[in-house]
Amino acid sequence: MFRQFINIVILLSAGILASCNSMMDEGNCPVTGGAARSLFLTLAIDNPTQHTRAPWSDSYESEAGNTFDTRIAMSGLQVVFYSVEGNYIGRAEGLVFWDDGTARYNIAGDISHLNMSVGKEYKVMVLANANSVNGNMGTLTYSINSIAYPNGYIPMWGVKQWTFTADEQQNLGTVLMLRAVAKVEVVLADNMVTNGYGLESVTINHWNATGYCAPTGWNEVSSTEQIDQEKCINTEHDHKSGSLPFYEVVSGKRFIIYLPEFAVKHTAENIPKLSVTLSDGTALPLVYNDAISFGKYSNDGYLIDGEDAVNIVRNHIYRFTIIGIGSALELDYSVMNWADADEWDLVSFQYPTYHSPVVPYITPSVPSTITTSPVMTYDALNPIPFSCWFNITEPAGLLWTPVIDKSLTMYDIKVFDPIGNDISSLPAEMKAGAGWYNIQIIPKDASNYGSIVKFGITFEPSWMPGTPMYLFINGEEGGANVAWPNSGTDPKIIEILQN
Repeated sequence: MFRQFINIVILLSAGILASCNSMMDEGNCPVTGGAARSLFLTLAIDNPTQHTRAPWSDSYESEAGNTFDTRIAMSGLQVVFYSVEGNYIGRAEGLVFWDDGTARYNIAGDISHLNMSVGKEYKVMVLANANSVNGNMGTLTYSINSIAYPNGYIPMWGVKQWTFTADEQQNLGTVLMLRAVAKVEVVLADNMVTNGYGLESVTINHWNATGYCAPTGWNEVSSTEQIDQEKCINTEHDHKSGSLPFYEVVSGKRFIIYLPEFAVKHTAENIPKLSVTLSDGTALPLVYNDAISFGKYSNDGYLIDGEDAVNIVRNHIYRFTIIGIGSALELDYSVMNWADADEWDLVSFQYPTYHSPVVPYITPSVPSTITTSPVMTYDALNPIPFSCWFNITEPAGLLWTPVIDKSLTMYDIKVFDPIGNDISSLPAEMKAGAGWYNIQIIPKDASNYGSIVKFGITFEPSWMPGTPMYLFINGEEGGANVAWPNSGTDPKIIEILQN
C-alpha cells in the first residue's frame, strides 16, 4: 500500500500503533497490546518573534542564525526522559521531525515502551547532532571536526519539565535549545575594503579539540532558560596548539570558525589568539601574528591592558571587525547571543508518498502478499536478475536512487521507466510522479554464488540536503513484519541471495 507521510501529526495524535509504521500508512491499524502513547513537541533554536535560547539578562545583542547554525541531522536527534531527581528512564523511539521554516522543528515519536506514571512530573531532554546517550548526559562530548563548517553539525541541548497525562498523545510544548559551540568571526570593515584592503586568512592558536554537549547545570534545572550564563560553561580540557584555519565565507572580507568552549579567564598560558593576514594591493602580505585576543577593547579599537579576559562560551558569537591598521589591528569587538533567524532558509517539509513494499510484479494486479524470496542467478548469456517494481508519487519530481552494498563490477543495477526505457545511466529521470519503475539487480560474477546483496532506495530530503535517507521498501518500521520472505529483518533493506 502507499506509505503517506504528509499528515504525520494527525496519525500521531491518535497514537503510534504497535503494528504500524510510526509515520503514516493507508488503511486502519489495530491497537495491540494496550494503549499506545506518542509525544509531540517543538524545538526552538531561533525564532523571529522570541528569544529561544535561555533569555539571559545581559547586555549582549541578538544575532541571526543561518542554515548551518540551525540545521539538524536525523541521525543525531534524541529525546531522552529522566525523573525529576535525574534518574534515566529511556528515550523516545521512531522519531520524525520537520521544520516550519523559522528555525523551529516539530518532533513526534513513540514513548509507549517507557514506564512513566500518570500525574507525575518528568524531565524531557533533547539532544540534536550528538552521539548516542544512554544515561549520564554530562559526559557526552563532541569533536571539533564534527562541527567544522560547512559539512559539520552543531550539537544542541534543551530541557523541559512536564506532567505525564493519561492522553495518548503527550503534547510537551516548546523546548528551547542551546548550541554547545561558540562562533567566532573576523570581518574586514567596509571602509577597509573600499580602500583596497583584503582579508586573506585567519587562524587560531590554542583551542580545545573536544567539547561537552550539555552545559554545566544540565541536571539541576527544569527548563533551558534557567541555565545561568555565567556558570554554564562546561569545558573539556583537550588543548591543542598550532594554526587552525578559519573558513572564508565572503571572499576577502569575512572568515568564521565554530569552537568548543574555552575557559580563557582561568588559563595563564596557551591563551587562544588569532592571527590575520591582509592584502593591500602590493606584493607583500600584511601579517599580524597573535593579533587578536579574547578580551575587552576600547572605543579606539585596542585591547585594554589589565582587563579580564573573556571566556569562549557556548551559544555566543564573538565578532572582531578590523576597522584600521597600524602597528597593531584596530578592532570593533562584540559578543552576542544567537537569536532571530532572519536569514533562515525557508524550506518545505514533505516526506515522500510511495508504494511500500516494492513488489515482484504489477500485472495482472499488484500483489497484497509477496510469496517469493529475493534471489538472482548468474548466467554468462542470460542472467536471471532480482526484479521488483516501485512507484513513488509525491512530491512530484523528487529524485530517488537504488543502491546496493556491493561493487558495480560485481553487480549491475538496471532501472526501466514506466514505458520500458532503460534509464540506468540517467539518474535525473528517476523521479516521483511518473508511475511504476522496474528495478533489476543483475549478477555479473559466478564466483559470488551464495553471496547476499543488500538493496535499498534512498532520497535526499529538501530540508536536509546532502543527507540521503532510506525509504521503507520491505515493510514496516521496526522490522517485525518484513514483506519479502527470507530477506533479512530491516524494513528499509531487501537482502538478495545469488544462487
